[in-house]
Amino acid sequence: MKKRMPSPALAISAVALFFALAGGAYASGIVPLARHAITAGTANNALKLGGKTPTQIKASLRGAPGPAGAQGPAGSAGPAGPKGDTGARGPAGPTGSTGPQGPQGLKGDVGSGLQIVGTVATPGDLPATGTTGDAYLVGGNLYVWTGAAWTNAGPVQGPKGDTGTTGSQGPQGPQGPQGPQGAAGTAAVTIHTVSYSLNATGTAGDSNVVTATCGAGQKAVSGGFDSNGNVFNEDTFPTVADDGWSIFLINGDSTTSSGTLYAVCLG
Repeated sequence: MKKRMPSPALAISAVALFFALAGGAYASGIVPLARHAITAGTANNALKLGGKTPTQIKASLRGAPGPAGAQGPAGSAGPAGPKGDTGARGPAGPTGSTGPQGPQGLKGDVGSGLQIVGTVATPGDLPATGTTGDAYLVGGNLYVWTGAAWTNAGPVQGPKGDTGTTGSQGPQGPQGPQGPQGAAGTAAVTIHTVSYSLNATGTAGDSNVVTATCGAGQKAVSGGFDSNGNVFNEDTFPTVADDGWSIFLINGDSTTSSGTLYAVCLG
C-alpha cells in the first residue's frame, strides 16, 4: 500500500511549532516562514480544487431534491401570440330554414315571341330541331321549341267568333214513313149562343158587333143569328184566337129589336 506523504506546508508548520516551544529566538524567525508556507500551501490546494475557495465550494454543493412545494399563484396573461394558419374546411352544416320572399326583381327584356311555323298530324311528325320560339299545331295543341326539345304548351283556342250568316235552304228531304194511327179523338160540335138587343134605327145603339164565345179549348168554325124584327148584318168573322164568332148587326126597324147570336164550335 502506497503511503501518502505530508505536504510541505504541513511539515514547515510542525517545525515552527517545535521551535516556538523550544525558544523564543527560534520561534520569532520560524513563524513568518510557517505563515508563508501555509499561504503557499493554500494557494497550491486551491489550484487542486479548481480555483474555488471553500466558501465557493460550499455554495456549489447540492443535496438530494426535496419534496415539491405548493403550486404558486397564476401568473399574469402573456401577450397574444401570432395568428395561426387557416385550418382545414369543416363539413357542410344542415340546410337552414327558408328565408322570407325577396323583393320583386326588375322587369326582364322582351322575349323573341312565338312563331307558328305550321301544322303536323302527330308529335312524331315534328322536325328534329327548330329555332327558339318556333311552334307547330299538333291536333289542336301548340308544340314550342325551347332550345332542346319540343314542349307541349297545351291546347290553342281563340276567342269565340261572331255568328255566321244563315246558309241557304237545303233541298227537301224524302218523305218519311207513315206514323202509327193515333187514338180516337174526343172532338164534338157544340153551339154556343149570346143574346143581343138593338135600339130603333136612327138612334144610338141601333148597331153593334156581337160575339158568341166557344168553350175552353174549342175553335169556332161558323156562326149566325136570329131576330124578332128587321135586323141584318154587314160582316161576320171568327175572333182573333178562333175561340168565338162575331157578327156586325144593324136594326132596320123603328122599334127595338132583339135576338140570339150563335157560334158553331169544334173540339
